[in-house]
Amino acid sequence: MRLFLYISLLFFGLFAQDRSTLFSTGNPPDLGVGWDIKCEEFSNSDIGDVNADNNLDVLDVVTMVGFILGTSIPSEEEFDASDTNSDNNVDVLDVVTIVSLILNGINSECTSGLSGAVRFTSNNEYTFEAFSVIFQTEDLNGGGLFEVRLHHDDASSPGEIIGAWELILDENIAREYYVFVGDTDCITLLPFTSYWLSVHPINNSDEALWLFSEGDYTYSTSNDMGSTWSNSEVDIVGCTKIFGEQIYESPGNQPEDELVYDWALEDLNINSEYFGQNIGPSTFINNQQVSVYYFGKAG
Repeated sequence: MRLFLYISLLFFGLFAQDRSTLFSTGNPPDLGVGWDIKCEEFSNSDIGDVNADNNLDVLDVVTMVGFILGTSIPSEEEFDASDTNSDNNVDVLDVVTIVSLILNGINSECTSGLSGAVRFTSNNEYTFEAFSVIFQTEDLNGGGLFEVRLHHDDASSPGEIIGAWELILDENIAREYYVFVGDTDCITLLPFTSYWLSVHPINNSDEALWLFSEGDYTYSTSNDMGSTWSNSEVDIVGCTKIFGEQIYESPGNQPEDELVYDWALEDLNINSEYFGQNIGPSTFINNQQVSVYYFGKAG
């Protein structure tokens, strides 16, 4: 990746999210060193991509119009890319085809590019709530769109995909991206079970450095969008953090009558019938108004 002058390194205070950190590689010791996540090859990338920038856009149309008007002469490769209907002519029909593809959002599909995956292990039963990854970028022409996937472990390699989420990166910055998924996905991580978090390029020419950790962890890489993975190795990896909430279950099938812990605090809600009174769990249990109560981290 080209060097750029202005780099801003921004890290979120994730611990303020008040969630359990199941796994953390820590922060990167250096900038400019990491997995270069980008697409290398596209299906049908030669059709319409006259300027060979792996994008189908108005620049290709302008170049084709120049060929038709005779203001420029195409090379053999440019002619092949411009002749979308394979009639050995570059004419207005080819331009109409390209414009239609652009307007309808039809573009080439990424078939080859570097993807990286980091393995982590859940030591207890958790709900998978969030993850974070640290990336460094330059200019992004494809919207900065990448994809993150959560996998089961399959013989020490990323296996079945459990969940997948879009990751939109900002350009010309190095920063940590925190993605909360607990509000849309209900994923349970089993105790003493390994999983993988992977990052993949999408159908654009954007590239980003998944900055390396300082310590060594288990990883795998893929060059075909995750269809196959390399043998797992232990080395520095893309910086990753995994967050979750531990699941607790009562040892018995029936709730016990004994009050485990009690307290009383003044009710400050002016709309409450208990306003100004000291209340707590026993206030409601003694009145047989509730059988179960829960106070989570949020309050």
